[in-house]
Amino acid sequence: MKFDTVADYLEAYRSDAYNLGILPIPLVAEYLDRSAPAVTAMLKAGSLAEITIGKNRFVQTASVLEKDDAEAKDVAEVREYLMDMIARGETATFYEPIMTAIGLTTSTPAHRTRIGAILDKISRDSHEEKGVVLSVLVHRKSAGTTRPGPGFWGMVESEGLFDPVEQDKDDFVKQHTKLVLKKYGKK
Repeated sequence: MKFDTVADYLEAYRSDAYNLGILPIPLVAEYLDRSAPAVTAMLKAGSLAEITIGKNRFVQTASVLEKDDAEAKDVAEVREYLMDMIARGETATFYEPIMTAIGLTTSTPAHRTRIGAILDKISRDSHEEKGVVLSVLVHRKSAGTTRPGPGFWGMVESEGLFDPVEQDKDDFVKQHTKLVLKKYGKK
């Protein structure tokens, strides 16, 4: 949306304050934990709505709230997917079926980044709840033994759950998977 003057914006705001609320790009970047150029790219791509007043660009507040709601929905759906796996006694899946379930594809770099953020949120929540990391069940496709991707290893290392000097990755995955099934499986 574009307004030539502040007066034009204020007049429109009076009739629909919720949809015309604005936030400066740097504040949205801080809130989303992204850079200002990343937020600008989201505006350009249409994943956030823009309001321009004169030559000044802002982010439409409603679009930030919609983005939050969509991300929370995706986190809930992926978590439910993982919980259903646990209920069936399954110990691993690949990224593709999880991503497909929420409308993402592995061939799109932004989608890979998004699933990483979703799994990180689920992992941090499950670690806080039960001391385990649910995303241990999500593996990268590869020949031979499969295991979670780099984001998983960074997270478990930062939480002090995994020491790459002292522990073997494959052993950690096996042990942690058993622990996840025990903590979240049927009683």
